[in-house]
This record gives sequence, C-alpha cells and structure tokens, in this order.
Amino acid sequence: MISSNQTRQLLDIDKILKFYSKHVRSEIGRKYVENIKPLSNIEMLREGQALYREFERYIDIKGDFPWDDRMVLVNDFLDEGKSRGILFGEELLPFRYLLGLTVRIKELSFDLAREGYERVAQRAREFADFGEEVVSLSVLDDDGRLYDSASSKLAEIRGNLAAAKRQARAIGQKILSDQSLTSKLQDQVITLRNDRYVVLVKKESAPSFPGVFVDYSSSGNSVYMEPNALVAINNKIAMLREDERQEERRILQKLTEMLLAREKAILRAQDLIGQFDLLWGIYYFLQSHDWILPEIEQKGGFYLTCARHPLLGPQAVPIDVHCGRNFRALVITGPNTGGKTVALKTVGLCVYLAWCGLPIPAKEGSRIGQFSHLEADIGDEQSIEQNLSTFSGHVKRIIEMLEIADEASLFLIDELGAGTDPDEGAALGIAILETFLKHNSLVLATTHHNPIKRYALTTPNVETASVDFDPETLLPKYKLLLGVPGRSNALLIAKRLGMPESVLEIAERELKTRDTSMEELMEKLQTKLSMLEEKERELAKETAKINAMRKELERQLAAIEMKREHIMAEAEKKAKDIIIEAQESAKLLLKELRKTSSLREAHKRFAKHKKRTDKILDDVEQRELARIERKSSILEGKLPKVGDEVVILGTNATGIIERIDDETATVQSGPMRLEVSLRRLRVLEETSEQKEKPTVKISVEKPKNVPSTLIIRGMRVNEAIPTVETYLDKAFRAGYKEVTIVHGHGEGILRQEVHELCKRLPYIEEFRLGGPGEGGHGVTIVRFVDKGSS
Repeated sequence: MISSNQTRQLLDIDKILKFYSKHVRSEIGRKYVENIKPLSNIEMLREGQALYREFERYIDIKGDFPWDDRMVLVNDFLDEGKSRGILFGEELLPFRYLLGLTVRIKELSFDLAREGYERVAQRAREFADFGEEVVSLSVLDDDGRLYDSASSKLAEIRGNLAAAKRQARAIGQKILSDQSLTSKLQDQVITLRNDRYVVLVKKESAPSFPGVFVDYSSSGNSVYMEPNALVAINNKIAMLREDERQEERRILQKLTEMLLAREKAILRAQDLIGQFDLLWGIYYFLQSHDWILPEIEQKGGFYLTCARHPLLGPQAVPIDVHCGRNFRALVITGPNTGGKTVALKTVGLCVYLAWCGLPIPAKEGSRIGQFSHLEADIGDEQSIEQNLSTFSGHVKRIIEMLEIADEASLFLIDELGAGTDPDEGAALGIAILETFLKHNSLVLATTHHNPIKRYALTTPNVETASVDFDPETLLPKYKLLLGVPGRSNALLIAKRLGMPESVLEIAERELKTRDTSMEELMEKLQTKLSMLEEKERELAKETAKINAMRKELERQLAAIEMKREHIMAEAEKKAKDIIIEAQESAKLLLKELRKTSSLREAHKRFAKHKKRTDKILDDVEQRELARIERKSSILEGKLPKVGDEVVILGTNATGIIERIDDETATVQSGPMRLEVSLRRLRVLEETSEQKEKPTVKISVEKPKNVPSTLIIRGMRVNEAIPTVETYLDKAFRAGYKEVTIVHGHGEGILRQEVHELCKRLPYIEEFRLGGPGEGGHGVTIVRFVDKGSS
C-alpha cells in the first residue's frame, strides 16, 4: 500500500508510533519503528502477521529471545570509519555487540525450525555469517581497549614496556635512597609527569639537582625533575609507547577495514535486529494495551469494531464503522466539533497501522482489506508560498487523488465542497464522489451540504452516517451512527446561544421554501437501517463464534506444547536414570570380572561401554540444562539480587540469595548453602503474606535406584569428582544416612580430592576412611546430616 508523507502527517502517524517505541528495547528498535512504512502487498502483510503470531507463541512457551541490552545504531560509526579511515576501540564495541547478537540468533535458527517456528527461523537465517568478524572483534575488552593478545607484536611491545617500567621504578628507588639527594627531595616518591618518570625536588635545590627540569608543581614551591639516571630508560619507555600506539592503530585500522567491507551486510543485520526488537515490543505492547492485530481480507474495504483514536486518551468514544462490502462511499454529516474529522482520522490511522503490520486501537472482529493507496485531505491546506486559498489547496489535493484512483484505493476527504459558494461547492462535491465511484474507489467524506446528504441517501453504492449530538447540552457525543443522516443543527445552536427569534423565523421560512421530500428519504432510511442491523447481528454472532474457536485452538496448542515439554523432560530423566543404573551395573560386573582371567578384556569392554553411555548422558544433561535455563529470571531481563527468594530450576528447592559473585549466587536453602548459576534461578513473586512472614521451604523429589556404594577406582580426577558430587546429592535426597565411596589405594590423589569435596558440602556431617573389614584406606565412609534434626 502506498501512502504519501502528507497523509502520514495529517493522520498523526509519527505521534502514534511513539506508543510502540516505548516498548522496544534499543535505539535500533526505536529507529526501526520511526522509519516503518506500509507493506507493499497483502501477501507481505499476512506473512508479517504470521511471523508475529509465531514469535508470540515462542515467547509464551520459551520466555525470552536472544538479546543484548548494549545495542546502539552503527550508522554514524560507519560514516566515521569511512571519513577517518579508523575507528577506535570504544567505537568498535557496538559492532561487537551487534554482530555477536546476530551470530547467537542465527545459531538458534536450527532449533527454531526443529521446534516448529519456521517463520522465525527463516528470518533468523537472513542474517549474514559474521563468525569471523566476531572472533576478530574479540581482541577488545569491554572498555574498548585491545588485549595484549590482539597481535604477537603488541604482546611483545607491552611486555617490553612493562619490563622498562619496572626498571625505571627500580632506578627511581635507588635515587630515593641516595643519602646525598634525600635532603633535596620534596617527597620520597617516583611519579609520572608529561609521560616521564620524575621526582619532586625542593625549588631551592633544583639548580644543584643532577637532572633535567620538567615542570613546576601546582603550588610553585617545588619542581619536577627528571634525574639523569632515568633519562635513558624514560626515552626507551617513550619509544615503546609510540611503538604501542602505532601497533594499536594498525590493528584498529585493520578491524575498521574489515567492517567497512561488509557495510551492507551489517546494515541489513541492524535492520533485522530492529525487526526482532519490534516483534518483542509488540508482544509487550499488547500485554498492556487493549489493541489487536486485525484480520486481513483479500477483498478491499474495512470493518472496524470499537475503533478509537489513541491521542484522545481515555475519553475517546469507540466507533463502529465499515466501508467496502455493501457500499463504496460513506458520507459523514453532523454539526461542527461533533467528531466527523476524528472519525476520518481514526479510520485512516487504523488502516495505515494495520498495513505496517502493527496493532490497531480496535476490538476483536475488526478486519482490514486490500488497499493500493491511502490518501487524506484533512484540515486547512492554505499555502502562502504557493498563493493557494483554502479551497484551492483542497482542490489541488483531490486532483492528485483522482490521478491515482483505482478499485483498491481509499480516500479520506474532510469538508467536501467547503470553502466556496455553497451551491457550487455541493455540485462539485457530488461530481467528485461520482468520479471516485466510477473508479470503484473507497471514499469517506464529511460535509455540511444538504445536496450532498440527499445524494448519499438516494444513490446506490453510497451510504450516509452522522455524529450524534445532544440538543439539550449542545455537546457532541462523538458517536458515529451509520445509516442515519445528520443535521448541522445550526438554527438550534443559534437559538441556544441567544439569536433573536425574528432572525430564526426568517431562516426557518427560507428553509421551508426548499424543495425536499423528507418523508421519502426517511422511508428509505428506515428500510436500510432494518436490513443493516439484521446483517450486523448475524455477522457479530459469526465473528464471536470464530474468535471463540480460534482462542480455543490457541489454548489447545499451548497445552500440547507444554505437555510435549513435560513428556520430553520426563523421558530424558528416565533415560538419564537408566544410563546411570547401567553404568553402576557395569562397574559391579567389572568388579566380579576382576576375579577371572579375562580382566584386560573386561576393562576394554567396560571402557568402550562407558564412553558411549557418557556421551548419551552428557547430551541428555545438556538438553535438560538448556530447558531449565530457558525459565530463568535472567533471560526475562530480571536480574536476581541479594535477598530475593528464588526457586532453583530443575528442583522444587527454594531459598534466599545471600551473595552474588559474577554469574554465581550463594543460596541458603533450608539447612543447605548452595552455589548455583544465576541461569538456574527464578525469582519468586512475593505475595502480601510472604512479605509479612518470609519462609524458606525445600521439597526435592526423592531419586530412585541410587546404590549405597559408588566405585570411582580407576577414574581420572576431573571425571571422578563431578560423579561423586552428583552421587552424594542423590544419596542424601534418597534418604541414606551413610554411603561408601570406593576410590582405591593408589597414590592417594583420588582419596584426597574426595575428602576436599566432602569438606565443602553442607549436608555431610562427617567422613572417615574405612576400618577393618570395610575396605581400609581404599574407601571413604560418608555420613549425612540428619534431615529431621535440621
């Protein structure tokens, strides 16, 4: 759909777009919303709505989508890079954030497609591959400074520079400890001045101090002197710093050239990020606003239910208005300030927003059809520069509309035929309507002219409407009454305002001399109203039925998805338990086989079996961890903080955060103090009762098939310790009071690591080496704390 910038301004579209901008998460998203235009065709519009519905379902089920809050526009940085030939570290960081996010979204596309989000996956696949660029930009730290490892030469220079600084400080310390110079120094410190190591010397001692004057102190009572002994090393440091600057500049220029070479792909990636940000913004906009995404119809026309103008705020009165099905032109009449222009603008902005793929301020059941053009002529178009009167400005605008008119056009015309002689203006207005109808265009027009009202009432394919007016208070009701012609109420308003009766009598006598057949018009009006009201009731019933069916299908789909997630989680848990049980059985089998002559073959078979089951177990645990982390608060943009009550995802355990270190939190859960990744925590919403009386409860599902003995003999430390920790956790939850860890004698390394682990675990009361008949020093007996007493 095509719509001019003039129409965009007349409909206040830029003001309306700010409603959406408040809900996007980045400058990129806000810029994308600001520049949004109507889509080209109805297929793109339908695809855009389907994309949003899929994204909405993904957020409902998964809870979040990859994001980086540091996103900013990179256009100006690209321009700077082209003009200067180099971008400095802090100017390169936005590219690292942007391209890093594109890589994460693109990597997610496979999972998206596999899980049924094909449209979102397809949009994610549109990102170019920026893997190499992200790796190249990883030489920058979070302040934009190059790491030493940015190049081997830079690492060498910085290493030499650090050595030179240490040498300079060592020489400086010797100077400070020289008894012959001590009395001449103001302070016993080595400092930097003008990028050189110097000492602070008393002013009166400066002429006799063996060194070079550098600068006065701020007080002027002392001077900075560069001792002769430091001149050579200072010169070396200065040369190394220049070498460092040159090498840094070379690296930054290379990174700049890399980005400029992919300018188009980067700008396309930024545009796609803006689209995803807008999808996110629409999702949260709809959570807090009573707006909808309208249904899209192939045929032209629109049907708006309870549409309202958002700039009017809460006092906006919803209107029901349609055009295109039973008629092609709608003429709106009524008194001034009655809401005619608001009705035009409401229709215009709803159609415009819908064709941008955005929600509209209306109710369910609203429909928007196919449009090739949307143009409006609203308000005073007088132009001093072009020497155009108000009437001339309107005529010029309508001529432009007539030039593009076709069967899919929608035109909004305010005060049709106004600004000139009433008779000539009315005749011209009728002619304009007739011409638009010949093109089969859709037209919404407001007017005060009675000839145009009569034309609308008596002409096929034209309908009339009016804005409601209270004759007692002289105030408009801002309601649109379809099928009912409106009066201008000029005489009534004049009477209420005190116009002399003699004047009003003359006016009424003049009106009665006009040739009108109101009885005939009213009869036609009543027939039309009865027919339209019946059709509207039937349509409302069908729409309600369809909406109920759609909502039920969406509810069933969400339930199926949740059930699928639950079934997969249960299946993977069972698979994990089976694998662990198989490994334990294999270990027991190996223990028995050690007594036979085929010990070597048994070890070989066990190792092969264990390697295969370990791989399966790792895959299951990774999928389980990913599913758990998708529900964490941190992925919803809510960072847990000290004092929050949280649930540890993957368990039923809850607790209070006592400390946060980087990405790990210390959680006090009942008698246990646990170190947990922030990605496995979900902040619990406090109820009023919880706020008054905070409590901590723990309810963990009791594991099944946990043996009382764990054999880790022959394992490596990095394999054994995680296995022991997992086993002890399960054994404690399974209700064991005491278990045995078989680590063997060997060199004692495994035994020592097991004991160190036992010291750290809060639910272990004590541990000891095995006694006679228990395995001696080859086993460790672990006793758990008593759950009842804790």
